[in-house]
Amino acid sequence: MQPGCKHQPWRNKILKIMVLLHSADGLAWQSPPKGTSLKTLSEAEEQGFILIRGEFQKRQFRLTELGSDYVEQDKRRLEARRL
Repeated sequence: MQPGCKHQPWRNKILKIMVLLHSADGLAWQSPPKGTSLKTLSEAEEQGFILIRGEFQKRQFRLTELGSDYVEQDKRRLEARRL
């Protein structure tokens, strides 16, 4: 950690959620990417970005309208940064 920088654990949580959202292939039910924790899925669901169904290893998710809009907005933001 650099001097003067504060540890921001919420950033890790947001990054994990963004990776999950960006991994989604459309709005269909799908398996989460390998290594996605139940906590990350739950946090994304609590924020209204995804819906979850299934149990244990057969858990699936899909983007909500809010989640889909958020991903599209973030993709446009990232593209604008590249220009």
